[in-house]
Amino acid sequence: MEECAHQARQEKDMTDDQNWERVPRWRAVVHYRSENGLIDVEHWFEELEELDDIVERGPSFQAIEKIEIFYQLPNDQLTIEAAERL
Repeated sequence: MEECAHQARQEKDMTDDQNWERVPRWRAVVHYRSENGLIDVEHWFEELEELDDIVERGPSFQAIEKIEIFYQLPNDQLTIEAAERL
């Protein structure tokens, strides 16, 4: 729980920064199963299609528990309805 709150603060701080343009648009956290529990590997990238290559580079995709994908740009208030009106 505390880790999630820290992560949320980190994301907010990053997008509030004047230099947010330098932050890649996407962040993915790949959760791999291991003998010692889940291992979370964070990846930053500009285009969503890059995620395929990231997963293929390994570790083995057969050990993936889940992948979380986050959009990093500072328009977190946009709804799908508002986006249709743009």
